[in-house]
Amino acid sequence: MPAPVSPDSLTPLAGREFLRTALRHSPRLRQGLAFTALLALLAGAGRIIAPLTVQHAIDSGLDPDTVGPAVAVGAVAVIVAGVSSLLLNRRLQDRVESALAGLRRAGLRRVHDMAASTADRVPSADLVARLTSDVDQVTTFLQGGGIQLVTNSAQLVIAGGILAVVSWQLALPVLLLSGVLLSTMMLMQRVIARRYGQARRNLSRLQSVVAESVAGAPVIRSTGTQRRTRDKLDHAVDQARDGLLRTLIPLHGNTALGEITIGIMTVTVLLGGVWFALSGPGPAPRLSSGEVVAMIFLVTFFVRPLQFLVQSLGEAQNALTGWRRALELVATPSAAVRDGSALPCGPLGVRVTKVSARYASGPAVLHDVSVTIEPGSHVAIVGRTGSGKSTFAKLLTRRLEPYKGEILIGGIPLERISSLAGRVVIVPQDPFLFDGTLASNIRLGASASSPAVSKIAAADVDVLRILEDLGLRDWLAGLPDGLDTQVGLRGERLSAGERQLVALARTALADPDLVIFDEATSGVDPATDVAVQRALAVLTAGRTTIAIAHRMITAETADRVLVFDNGRIVQSGPHDVLSTQPGVYTALIAAWRHHS
Repeated sequence: MPAPVSPDSLTPLAGREFLRTALRHSPRLRQGLAFTALLALLAGAGRIIAPLTVQHAIDSGLDPDTVGPAVAVGAVAVIVAGVSSLLLNRRLQDRVESALAGLRRAGLRRVHDMAASTADRVPSADLVARLTSDVDQVTTFLQGGGIQLVTNSAQLVIAGGILAVVSWQLALPVLLLSGVLLSTMMLMQRVIARRYGQARRNLSRLQSVVAESVAGAPVIRSTGTQRRTRDKLDHAVDQARDGLLRTLIPLHGNTALGEITIGIMTVTVLLGGVWFALSGPGPAPRLSSGEVVAMIFLVTFFVRPLQFLVQSLGEAQNALTGWRRALELVATPSAAVRDGSALPCGPLGVRVTKVSARYASGPAVLHDVSVTIEPGSHVAIVGRTGSGKSTFAKLLTRRLEPYKGEILIGGIPLERISSLAGRVVIVPQDPFLFDGTLASNIRLGASASSPAVSKIAAADVDVLRILEDLGLRDWLAGLPDGLDTQVGLRGERLSAGERQLVALARTALADPDLVIFDEATSGVDPATDVAVQRALAVLTAGRTTIAIAHRMITAETADRVLVFDNGRIVQSGPHDVLSTQPGVYTALIAAWRHHS
């Protein structure tokens, strides 16, 4: 078995790996790159032709025979630049937005199929931020001029080349200064990237704290913990603010450096051009009046994109950071097993051999656990709080990986099973219900059921059949709208017992062969307890079941009881036998009887 994973949750991306991942998961960005580059060159060149026509007209003495064609050429160039820019904008906007839409879809799929051990370490608010606000940063940057950056880059290259052709003496200091500026910007970009990454993480933590504070508002009010909650929120707000302020320091320094450098470039060309124009015959090259005017225009066309690049560095880096965070989610390995083995049909047996487990890099919580559970048997797991019961259940559902030992389900090593979906189902203590109807929540079990039931949705008749089989038709009849009853967010309109009934019906529709009940009846109210017990009796028939028990009735009716203590199985056997032997189990029975 693999060693426990590190606390660092998602796959980090940087440099070339980031670019490769972006292109791999966004294939539309690679389509038609040559045509996109051609449009960028046409848009940039079209703007620069205008000063060259002005130079030609001035140097010809503004001869009407020359001015007319020059104006015509300039007009055509401007039109070509405008049309090319329009096509480029639409093309890039379509490509990038399509790529981002695909990125959101791929990210959501990865959330659903990533290893549970990874998902458990990442706050849900962070995952939401990566697929929403982080991706939105890219869209915001594009709408704010990000696409213009492509055209400006082409214009920068073309203007620099023409400057060098007209006067390499004037172009040399401009190109040298721009090289120094761009090199400095690349160095600053690394600092800004790190700080933006930390700032985005701080914002994700802030979102998590805010979401927790809003969702837990009733508890906060009832317990009078407003002060502590506000302190926690204030700390998260301060972290987010400080992270953003630290990012602005190198950004402002970079902007100031850019303005100074660009000013020096402009003054150099202006003064140098005038001096070359006024200088007589000699070693200094003489420039015509038209060439001086063209140089002034060209340096303007050169420094404007450079200025835009300097000013947009912060927005660009923020967008890249958001894009990188979304790609880190997509690049995180899936829990899907390639070329894995399918589970055999029928009730599944479980064999655990010398398994030890821990959470992250903490101490071991299970020690050399070995047990065999026969197919079709009903096993109850009991023990004090913290004895390892829930950890054992997580191992069987791949929500945790052991660092030592082997687990077989249906005779197949757990890590080689292609999919547990629909075959191994866990019923938690507090089942999650989606905002919608009762029927829509029960139908979720159909997505992992047998081919006889639709993968998309089960018909009402299938849902009614399941409720009939579980003996829940009377309960259904007592609901205000039957199958169309709205359960509310997280099932808040139903009682804890009713939510558990929905979970049992959902599980029955999935028709699993191994069911794990993680204290599934601990929160059931007395009014629905009878219905729950009746449904459990039907659901467990003919299936292998493992129940983490907190009630004596669960242990009494099981074929076998496993007693956990300090991460080990210390007793094993039927209730009738264990209840007569001194040990942990009899102490638990005494505690149950005392509390009941």
